[in-house]
Amino acid sequence: MRYILFFLTLAYLQSCSSDKAKQNVAKSLKADTLLFTQEGTNVTINYTDSGHLKASIFAPSLIGFKKDGNDIVKMPKGVKGDFYNRDGAKESMITAEKGISYQSKKITEVWQNVVVTNTKGEKLNTEKLTWNQNTQKINTDKFVRITTATEILTGEGMEANQDFSSWVILKPRGTIALNTTPAAK
Repeated sequence: MRYILFFLTLAYLQSCSSDKAKQNVAKSLKADTLLFTQEGTNVTINYTDSGHLKASIFAPSLIGFKKDGNDIVKMPKGVKGDFYNRDGAKESMITAEKGISYQSKKITEVWQNVVVTNTKGEKLNTEKLTWNQNTQKINTDKFVRITTATEILTGEGMEANQDFSSWVILKPRGTIALNTTPAAK
């Protein structure tokens, strides 16, 4: 297969009219980074553990490839995910404008307008979030805002279990109490 790719690349190089195109193809072949590409639209990926659904991730656009021996899945047009408990009940949801999953490492990163909500009604807003399937944790080192029923908490960095039912802000900045009493008539 490698030899076929090499000969097809050589044939392409000979037919290229642009020196820039020849340089790009030669650089790609020399780097040995891209081995295959898969593309899909409206794709759902289910993550299971011991036969139990742990997460279901939906992406309007998905691009999969192998780079330096690692399977990588890019989600350039956004990602939506649901996390489930052992009984199969949905515990949290996530949305983001972009994402990437490193399949071999079992690490998924999402960024740009990341929003996570849980069944307690708590909401996390941040610009980047990493999910480690091995540890079943999510974390970020970016600014976070967590809204609960009674307050808004802000800070730098956050760690949580993957269903966002238990979390901690690493460097808290401030807390704003929300008015929870009904307005007088």
